[in-house]
Amino acid sequence: MFRIDGPSTTAVFHLERHVTLVSFGRRLARDTDLSVIAGATMQGLRESQPDFDPGLTLLPQAGHGFSGEPAIALPGFSNFEPVDVETRPDRLVVTYRDEGRHLLLRTRWEMLPSGLLSSAAEIENAGRIAIPLEWLAALSLPLPDWAGEALQVHGHWGAEFQLAGTRLQTRKVEKVNRTGRSGFDGAHYAIAHEGWANETVGKVVAAHLAWSGNCRSFIETLPTGERQLQMGEWLAPGEIILRPGERYSSPEALLVCSEAGFNGVRSAFHAEARTRQRASEIGTGPRKVHFNSWEAVYFDLDEKRLFALAQASAAIGAERFVLDDGWFKGRRDDHSSLGDWFVDLERFPRGLTPLIEHVASLGMDFGLWVEPEMVSADSDLYRSHPDWCLHAGAYRPTQRHQLVLDLTRADVREHLWQLLDTLLRNHGIAYLKWDHNRDLFPAISGGESAAHRQTLGFYEVVDRLRALHPRVEIESCASGGGRVDFGMMTRAARFWASDNTDAVERLRIQRAMSLFYPLQMIGSHVGAAPNPTTGRSLDMAFRARVAMFAHFGVEADPEELSDHDRATLKAHAALYKKWRGLLHSGDTFYGSCADPDITIMTVSAPDRSQALTLVARATQSGAAIAPAIHIPGLNPTWRYRVSLLEPWPEAARKRFTDPAFWERQPVIDGATLGDIGVQLHVVRPETAWLIHLAAVPQTAE
Repeated sequence: MFRIDGPSTTAVFHLERHVTLVSFGRRLARDTDLSVIAGATMQGLRESQPDFDPGLTLLPQAGHGFSGEPAIALPGFSNFEPVDVETRPDRLVVTYRDEGRHLLLRTRWEMLPSGLLSSAAEIENAGRIAIPLEWLAALSLPLPDWAGEALQVHGHWGAEFQLAGTRLQTRKVEKVNRTGRSGFDGAHYAIAHEGWANETVGKVVAAHLAWSGNCRSFIETLPTGERQLQMGEWLAPGEIILRPGERYSSPEALLVCSEAGFNGVRSAFHAEARTRQRASEIGTGPRKVHFNSWEAVYFDLDEKRLFALAQASAAIGAERFVLDDGWFKGRRDDHSSLGDWFVDLERFPRGLTPLIEHVASLGMDFGLWVEPEMVSADSDLYRSHPDWCLHAGAYRPTQRHQLVLDLTRADVREHLWQLLDTLLRNHGIAYLKWDHNRDLFPAISGGESAAHRQTLGFYEVVDRLRALHPRVEIESCASGGGRVDFGMMTRAARFWASDNTDAVERLRIQRAMSLFYPLQMIGSHVGAAPNPTTGRSLDMAFRARVAMFAHFGVEADPEELSDHDRATLKAHAALYKKWRGLLHSGDTFYGSCADPDITIMTVSAPDRSQALTLVARATQSGAAIAPAIHIPGLNPTWRYRVSLLEPWPEAARKRFTDPAFWERQPVIDGATLGDIGVQLHVVRPETAWLIHLAAVPQTAE
């Protein structure tokens, strides 16, 4: 019997013929008799099965009487037996050996201080014959019997991070991503929960693969009623061939078992994300107010227009000016020039330096858009090196009129790194918006499948660049949220969640994304009205308040706004600066509401001394009276001074019987705010309340 412990979680393992997981959940007392748990949960033999219990082990194998999906797939018969176990209080490593084919397999389980369980696997060919690897699960986990529901992440461009629930019955719920990046469709996430779990209560298991390439994950219900969750890198046929002496290491999978609903998932993943970014010294300062030029000018830009745009963005409170696409040689639309990362001297006869100096004189730093992994067929780079792209002979299909550079090649990586290094050395650039606007197809290099090696090549370029330019922040963008994963956690300061800046859509996107990523990593901008993606025109205060609960930025051209909207935007940029320390260090709680179209979100200081709450409705209520708003994340025994921050939604203000009650900033205890709630008349669409709650001493009036 073995156990590993985290701050609030214990995993208990049993090694007999194979390794099984006895329990995974609430932390056990140090003196707990593990053998009693094993004895009490042991299953006997049943009818119509092998004369031994094939069981749902941590390494289920084909050919062992197990009828479900194996955790490892190789041609022919494999027989991995455990030969060694290494333990420490927070870590378990099991070594297996297949004597017949001289293969070694190691699985690692480690409890992290954040409360996450980290899992990975590695296989080594110690024999003399090359063996193709078809599948190796980074995580192979028997699920507890209460996990009868699944919540799947899915989506597409402009509609990322959608959630769909399904009942786990006698079938497999599977996701496979073959796009060569994390993708929109959520294969990197797997969530199972008990049926009544919600944001605040219930048991939830959530897993994520920390990898920026292909992925496969599934939850399988076996005929016995048992369920397993597996997750790992999806491998194309022949992509990994283990030659004598070679190893393959899976990506890391991260797992949490929460007994506090989906907010418990947020707590653990946010803590781990912040720990990894601090250790990598990424985004350590305040997350600056961005102004991004894309929706303001698109490709219609020159030095004069950008000077004026920088002046206008500084006036509304921007702290970083980001020049998006269109700045490099020959780039007038998305049909050409990717790969030619040199300043366009027709648009910028003096180069970028005068613009950068102008931006600095306005108190902002300068950011730049790049898409380094791509090449246009109409580019000097492609004309010079037509075989530097991923291709299968003459088959070179484009997406968005572009091809993918072959980063499995050392010469391509070196060329790309030198271009980026020169760009950063010659200009005062504080930030790179690193985009990746197409899938990898065909993911072929030299006639062989290359998605795995392409991902490693990308990591090498980014890591090398960061080592020499550690103060340059990188944003991971891929047509929006197409490359969002923990593999980027030590490489990118933030993620661009979606090209869709519509605040109604962002309420949903940011809620789901926050299951795994803290607010300071989620880029959210106030877009134009009507919105270029959805066509909706939304109230400025509504747009700004949704964007505040993330890493705040602006894409709308300030010069095209009305005086009222410009003043409202400037006021909210100031509010973001005032409260971003709380928003980006506090604990995120979503509240459950009787009306699912109402979003209730609180960011509470770790000591619960203060909190900021967003209450937002995007659509018209079907009822004349909105339900009470129950504010989560407070200390129920403390009292809080409640401040409804201006501007108040006018339609809701008019429905207050006594507006002066709220103007006096009443003191209300946390239990009342959470259990009984308050009536804020959230009925009309585009209603967004911003509430500050400050704990007061028990003796205060």
